[in-house]
Amino acid sequence: MIRQAILNLIQYEIDHHIITYRDLTYVKNQIYQMLNLEMEDEDIYVAETIAYPSVALEYILDYAIDQNIIENTQIDKDLFDSKIMNIFADKPSVVEDKFMSIYKDNKREAMLWYYNYAKSLNYIRTDRIDRNKAFLADTPYGKLQITINLSKPEKDPKSIAMQASAIQTSYPKCVLCVENEGFSGNLKRDSRNQHRLLKTKINDEYWYFQYSPYIYYNEHAIVINELHRPMKIGRQTFNNLIELTDIYEGYFFGSNADLPIVGGSILSHDHYQGGYHRFPIEDATSFYNIVKNDVAYQLLNWPLSTIKLLSKDKDKLIHEAEHILNKWIAYDNKALDIIAYTNDIRHHTITPIVSKHDDTYHMYLILRDNHTSDEHPLGVYHPHDDVWHIKKENIGLIEAIGQAILPGRLINELEEVKDFILKQKPLSNKNKKHEAWASDIKKIYDGENIDLFINHQVGLRFARVLSDCGVFKEEKYFIEFLNEALK
Repeated sequence: MIRQAILNLIQYEIDHHIITYRDLTYVKNQIYQMLNLEMEDEDIYVAETIAYPSVALEYILDYAIDQNIIENTQIDKDLFDSKIMNIFADKPSVVEDKFMSIYKDNKREAMLWYYNYAKSLNYIRTDRIDRNKAFLADTPYGKLQITINLSKPEKDPKSIAMQASAIQTSYPKCVLCVENEGFSGNLKRDSRNQHRLLKTKINDEYWYFQYSPYIYYNEHAIVINELHRPMKIGRQTFNNLIELTDIYEGYFFGSNADLPIVGGSILSHDHYQGGYHRFPIEDATSFYNIVKNDVAYQLLNWPLSTIKLLSKDKDKLIHEAEHILNKWIAYDNKALDIIAYTNDIRHHTITPIVSKHDDTYHMYLILRDNHTSDEHPLGVYHPHDDVWHIKKENIGLIEAIGQAILPGRLINELEEVKDFILKQKPLSNKNKKHEAWASDIKKIYDGENIDLFINHQVGLRFARVLSDCGVFKEEKYFIEFLNEALK
C-alpha cells in the first residue's frame, strides 16, 4: 500500500505538470529514502487517480508513524508531509522564471498557473479548505458571504504539550517574513518547505506575492514587504494598492488597518491581501454622491462607514484618499462618541481596498475608530458583547467587505440551537452564550427548513457584528463629514 501511495502521489504531480516523467526515478528515490524503504527491482504497481495530494500523503504519514519515523501528532505530520512535497518543488528562481514567461503573454494565465502550482504542491491545503461551511445570507445590506472555518485542524493534546515545552526561536521573525520561503518549520512554527514567493518591485520597494495556505476566498493572496516592519496606512499604501491592481490583472487588493482592535491579526509586518473574488461591498448601493476633481465619491449603504472613490486618474485618486485619511485622523465628535485621540494615542485610521474595472479604479475607504470605554472595554466600534456568541475577534479587511470568517465551534453549537428550537431541548452549560439569541429567533421560526433558517439568522447576526463597527450611525453626520473633508 505504501508503494502504491507513493506512485499515486508522483503520478498526481506529473498529471498536474509539477514534474515530468523524466523526474520520476529521482523523486521516487528521494521519497523512499525519507521512509527508509528498499527499492524494488520491478515496479509492479499501476498509478491510481487521486483527487488531492493528501489522499496519498495520509497513507505515507501512517506508514511513517508505524515505522517510528515521526510521532503521531498533527505537528509532526504537517512538518513531514511538507518535506515530501518539497521534493517536487522547483527553486524560487525557477518558479519566478516560469511565471514571467507566461505573464508576458497572458497575465491571467500566469496567475492561474501559479495558483494551481501552490495547490498541487499541497501548500494550499485544498482538502482541508473544502471542509469549511460556506453560504450566502440575505441581510439589509445585501447578500453577505458566511464561512465557518473548519480548515485548520485542532491541535491534539500531545502537540500542545510539545509546543509548550519547545524553545521559541526568532527566525523567521513572524509567519509573513520572506525568510519563511523554504523554512522547514518546528514545534512553534508551521513548515513552509514548498512555499514559493514571487518577487516584484513596487514604487522602489521589493514586495513578495504569495497565496494563503488556508484560502478564505478564490485565489486568496498575500503581498508582503521585504522588511519586517509594522503596518502603516498612508499615501504609499494607496499608491501600492493601485499599482498592484495593474500588475495582477483582475485582482482586488486591500490593507488591514494599522491600529489594534480595528486591524487584522498581524500588525507587525507590513502586508496586503488580495484575490480574484467579488465581495458583497462591491454590490452596495449609495445614499450620497458627489464628483470633485475628476473623482466620484459615494457614501455606501453598508454597515461600516465606507466612502467609495472612483477615478481613472491614479494621482488624483491617491491625493484625495490621503486627504480624507488625514481629515479622518483629526476628526473628533464627542457628541457622536467618535474620539480622535486619548492624550497622544491616535484612534482613527482607514481600511482601504482597491479594484480596477476597465480603466477605472474603485477605492473603498472604510473609516475605523479603536477607542474603548467602560461599557465597551474591547472597543466602542468592535463587536459588542451580545454578539460575541457568534464573533468576538477583530473585524479585519475580509470581514469588513462582507465575508464572515466564523469560528469552527459554531458547527456543533448551532446543532444545539436547532434542537432548542425544534425539540425544546435546553442548551448545554457551555452553550448558554447562545440562549438569548436562540430564544429570540425561536419566536419567529415558522416551520421552514431549519438549516436555511439558522443560516439566515447567522447572516443577520453577522450584519449586526459589522454594524457595531460602523462609526457613523446616521447618514446625515456621515454626509457632513465628507462635505467638510472635501472643502
